[in-house]
Amino acid sequence: MIVKDKEYHMDDKLNSKLDLMIKRMKGTDDNIIVIDGDEGQGKTEMAIGVCYYVSQKTGRRYIVDNIFFDLDKLIKFASSTKEQIIHFDEAVLGLLVTKWQDKLQQKFLTLAMIARKKKHFIVLCIPKFHRLPQYLIEERTIALIHVYSLNNLQKGRFSYYTKEKKNLLYLEWRKNKSKQYKEFKSFRGTFPIASRKVFTDEQNKEYDEKKDDAILLVGGDEGTTSRQQGWLNQRNALLRIIKESGQLTNLEVSRKLCEQGVELSKNVIQDVVQKPKPLTAGPL
Repeated sequence: MIVKDKEYHMDDKLNSKLDLMIKRMKGTDDNIIVIDGDEGQGKTEMAIGVCYYVSQKTGRRYIVDNIFFDLDKLIKFASSTKEQIIHFDEAVLGLLVTKWQDKLQQKFLTLAMIARKKKHFIVLCIPKFHRLPQYLIEERTIALIHVYSLNNLQKGRFSYYTKEKKNLLYLEWRKNKSKQYKEFKSFRGTFPIASRKVFTDEQNKEYDEKKDDAILLVGGDEGTTSRQQGWLNQRNALLRIIKESGQLTNLEVSRKLCEQGVELSKNVIQDVVQKPKPLTAGPL
């Protein structure tokens, strides 16, 4: 099927599943979909295509403002609105370390409770579906979409899992730590690069900037001493120099630091992105 006003193709079987979800929302139900897959396989493109299709069918708004990278901001939006399309992007989660998983899981559970009350349509993009809380995976998500590349070369492929198939896949993971995507799929298909059709160049630029800024938020600042704050100031000053030189994007800077085992602080977004200050550094 061609989504007429944007002229991009959506798989007919996938459309039929989305149509059923839309019918659910006419009653008292919400819908939570999980999209998982390795980095760069097209989770965001699939999510944009799905969200815009639902937007056209329901009249609900879907713009860049409906895309979130921070769970706290998402939960605040979800709790203060109703009947929204909400797209959570995995940009930050791909860089998270193990110690943050418990906090994330609790936030996801909070989101699940809000979603039902407010009748939202929510798409969660995450690298590994099994990282979500068990209750959210088994009881609250209506479907799983796994995106992948054919022979690790041809992108734009997906497998769809109904609630029953998704739960069988999750059970297999819990028992054997094995993700049998091929065995449990309900059907498979292809998907387009929807962002080029749905959003303008300016809107895609806005999305990229939101993503870069979100990645700089990874980390925490709890309990820093004055000496540690001095090191943070030095680091932030260096980050500003790198950013202003135009040699690397925020995303590239953060990835290089993460490769070296450096956790990014929330101070970065204040000192580097939002409120540039004169360069200062603590004592060496």
